[in-house]
Amino acid sequence: MGNKITKLLLRYETYSDILEEYLNLEEFRNLSPLTISSKRLTITSFMNYLGDSKVKNFHNCSQKNVTGYLSSLAHLSSSTISGRTFILRHFFNYLSSKNITLFSGNELFPVIFTNKRERILSFYSTKEIRRVISTIKRSTPYGKRDFIVILLAAELGIRSGDIVRLKMSDIHWERNTIEFNQHKTKTFNQLPLLENIKYALIDYLKNGRPESDLEYIFIGVKNGGKPLTNTCIHQIVSKYFQKAGIDISERKHGPHAMRHSLANNMLHNNTPMYVIKEILGHLNINTTGMYLNIDIDSLRELALEVPYEAL
Repeated sequence: MGNKITKLLLRYETYSDILEEYLNLEEFRNLSPLTISSKRLTITSFMNYLGDSKVKNFHNCSQKNVTGYLSSLAHLSSSTISGRTFILRHFFNYLSSKNITLFSGNELFPVIFTNKRERILSFYSTKEIRRVISTIKRSTPYGKRDFIVILLAAELGIRSGDIVRLKMSDIHWERNTIEFNQHKTKTFNQLPLLENIKYALIDYLKNGRPESDLEYIFIGVKNGGKPLTNTCIHQIVSKYFQKAGIDISERKHGPHAMRHSLANNMLHNNTPMYVIKEILGHLNINTTGMYLNIDIDSLRELALEVPYEAL
């Protein structure tokens, strides 16, 4: 499997307007193109199934039609099916909010079972990450911006949603820290302002950032001076993976791959799990274990007993 999402043609025009309205929701504005493509594929596939089943609109769609569609996916992996189920749940919640269906996604799927351990998490070696960073030409404003963006993702593991929301007030020069509330978890995180990141940030702020009264650190050049979006961050990271000639055919190559690579490489360097947990901003160490595909309970069972020595 590669990273490209297969395009699928919608065969029933009657569903076209709803598909486009849904995919253009404001809440999806900062999602990566890959995520939007995945949603489009799932919803289009489902709409084609309905059309093939002679269901002309969502008013005539029953819960059996939905379960029938999922049954038709039996040839796919369970993780793919659960992923499509999450998309359908959100989609039917949207349809219900518009009174287009008689049931919501939460009624359809109150619980969705998924085996996250099936996922092959994409990560890159320290050598590969260095190659990516070395391809950035820092002599231009774009290069200065891209350099600090990739350092934040690769060396501190900051999510793209937090990178685009970083403000000047989040940088505490006096104590060499970056402090912010994480957008995804709504929890506080404090990370070290490493020396190389500090000087790259100063270089960008002085010589690369467009003039702006906005508090946000990363401002676009061609978007009317607005903050960057998640999509922009994904495009920046992906561009340099390709420039570096890294094999990305079987691996994701966005900012989240940088974040996972940092965690994976720390683990291989025997960094304690609680340190990785703090850097990633996880609330629970079991979340960190799942993130790295580590079975914490099994590790506890394999732990050697501390020998008793009589005093």
